[in-house]
Formats: sequence, C-alpha cells, structure tokens
Amino acid sequence: MSWKAKIFSVLGILLMVVLLTNCKLIGYGITQGLGQLRMVRNAVPIDTLLNDPYYSDSLKQKLLYIKEIRKFAIDSIHLKDSDNYNAVFDLKGQPTAYVVQACEKYAMKKYLWKFPVVGKLPYKGFFDKADAEKEAKQLQDNGYDTRIVNPGGWSTMGWFKDPILSSMLRKDEANLAELIIHELTHSTIFVKDNSELNENIADYVGENGAVLYLKSKYGADSPLITRYKNSIEDNLTLANYFLHSAKGLDSLYNTDGFKNLPDSLKDIEKQRFIGYIIDGIDSVGFKAFDPTKIKKNTLRNVNNTFFTGYMTYYNKKDTLRDQCINQFDGDFLRHLHYLKQEYGR
Repeated sequence: MSWKAKIFSVLGILLMVVLLTNCKLIGYGITQGLGQLRMVRNAVPIDTLLNDPYYSDSLKQKLLYIKEIRKFAIDSIHLKDSDNYNAVFDLKGQPTAYVVQACEKYAMKKYLWKFPVVGKLPYKGFFDKADAEKEAKQLQDNGYDTRIVNPGGWSTMGWFKDPILSSMLRKDEANLAELIIHELTHSTIFVKDNSELNENIADYVGENGAVLYLKSKYGADSPLITRYKNSIEDNLTLANYFLHSAKGLDSLYNTDGFKNLPDSLKDIEKQRFIGYIIDGIDSVGFKAFDPTKIKKNTLRNVNNTFFTGYMTYYNKKDTLRDQCINQFDGDFLRHLHYLKQEYGR
C-alpha cells in the first residue's frame, strides 16, 4: 500500500469514528436541515403576496412595514444585508418550532448542547413536537429540569436564509421592528460559545433600533413610541425581578440545610420558594403591565429553566445600557459600531 493510500485509509477510519460517535448529532442536523429547507422552498416572496388580490390588506400592510424595517436596519443602523426576511412561510396556525431548555434541578446551571461551528447553546430547536418531547424526557430522566417553548421568531444566526413566519405578522409595528432588527443582528454579530452575550446584544439592538425606526417615521413625541418604551421598561423591570429572584433560589440550593434534605423534601422547598417569587410580582412597580395577567399567562410549570431563560436574554442588558451611557455618551449608533467591531462576523 502506498503512503498516499495509507493516509487516505487512516483518514477514512477517523471519519468513520467521527460519524459513529456523532451519529445522533448528524441525524439531528439532517432533520433540522430538511425542516429549514422546507421553510425556504415553500416561502412566498413578499412582492408576490403584495400583488396577490386575495391576500389580506392588513397583512400586506405588515409586509410593507417589514420592507421598511429591513431597509432602515441596513441603511440607517448598518446591519449586515442578507436574503433574510424577503419571503413569507405560512405556518398554517402551527407553532414555529419547539425549543427545549434544560437546567440542573437544584442549581441555576444551564444545560448546554454542543454543535459544530456555533459552539455551545443553552437550547435545542426542533420542528417536530414529538422530537422535542423525546429530548426533554431523556433530560428529565437524567435529573434535569426542562421546558419546551414556542419561539416568537426563528433565526439560524445568519447561517441559512430565514423567511418571515406568518406568526410574526400578528405583532404590531413596534414589536415587529424589534423582532426583525433582533434577528438581523444575529447575522451581523455573533460570538461562538456565548449565547448569553449574543441574545442580550440582539435584544438590546432590536429594542433601540426599533425606537430609532419609529422616531424616523412618526417623530420623537409619538404616543406609539411612548407606549413601546414603557413596554421595554416593564419587560426589563420584570426580567430584573426574576434575575434577582433566581439568585435567591440558587442561594437556597446552596445552604447546608437544603443539601441535606431528601429530594422529595427538596422539591417541596423549591416549589414553596418559587411560589413566593410568583406572589411577589404583585409588589413590582410597572408602568403599563398588569401583574395579574403576567401571573395568569406566563407563569405555568415554573422550574429552574424559566429563570435561566431570563439569564440568557436579559443578564447583560443593564451592562450594555451602562456601557452605552458611560463610554458612548448614550449614543446608540456609536455603541453599535463598537459592538460590530468587537463581535462582528
């Protein structure tokens, strides 16, 4: 056997080992790739829908908003141009996807999935509900808290062509602007193995970019902007309440008294503390949010993953705000330019 043949033989063996040891990940990748391909292939271009006499006028207006928002995001705040969000995929009333999150049962420590290229992520998405439930069940059997959520948007972080999802069109103009700019930020800024920073930056850019877009269109004194800013403040107030509460819950887990309890009693103490957190929402001061609705619509089957989800999306929001104020005199565009230089793709 020649030396070239030996090298190829060794490489072939190594490839087989990689494939065999990662067959589950490869299978997942193929399934998700086919799901993404189905979305892209069946998405209808915006202009086709705008010229369709049978397509709803109210939805056409939302598509015109999206065209404006994309143009603003690319031309005015200089996010990366791409083919994303130029076509619409009709979900036909079904959820966008099913995202599994997991966390240690008695610690605020997120479970991380490892993926090629993007690195470690604290969530794993599925297009099929049964696949998500199977993943969650396996983690539960291994002692983890789990949660399955349906995301409001869908992004492949700029790796593939992402369509507008029909569910997005239920949002008003302000929240639609935030969502589109958030997702376009993922195509512009990405840090491997740091989903928390990626999501916090995308949220921060989405909110501030939406405010600039609304100001450019309606003026700084628009009631729409006031309502939207109040909702941003209320979201952050609620997030900070849950982040602070999560620290208290984690402190409970670390006490000797708790550690020495049998798991059955640990679960009772855990749920009792979570009950206190939920009841405490009544004392949080909001500008517009109704605490009763928050408790009714949001807080179901709360476990550790609920709190670590807030860590993923909000843990660095105050830091980003302070950085903008202290280093860039509150100039969001200058701050965004820095973030793109520091973390841009």
